[in-house]
Amino acid sequence: MSACVADTVYHAPGVSVATRDATFAQCEAQSLRQYPVLNETRFRAPTFVPATETCNANGVCTRTEGYWEPGEAYTVDINRDIRRTATQGCMGAAGFSRIELPFCEEGTAVTQSTTIPTLTGGTCLIRQRGTEPLIVNPAG
Repeated sequence: MSACVADTVYHAPGVSVATRDATFAQCEAQSLRQYPVLNETRFRAPTFVPATETCNANGVCTRTEGYWEPGEAYTVDINRDIRRTATQGCMGAAGFSRIELPFCEEGTAVTQSTTIPTLTGGTCLIRQRGTEPLIVNPAG
């Protein structure tokens, strides 16, 4: 699913949102200690630009010889994926499941809570500025 219609979040019914956020921060910090940022410089493959010949209206042609453009350098944190996996494992050990839920349709009446709700057929997410989306159930 597209990021604009769904997202993946940590879920544990009955746990406070504050506890989830604190646990996530602790798990991230632990994973960063275990698997610190380890940048490695890599290079893209060189690219060959073939020769070209252009001619003007008078039939005078100019040829440009082919040449190699060097591969560009870029940096990769080689621990990024294992750090993400370690964070997910830590959250799982703390009782959280990683689930995908749709975003609520605009205008949907929902019940907001500081506690993560039990999943229902209508459970959805509402966007929050600067933090993980909030898991909510339809009001009613």
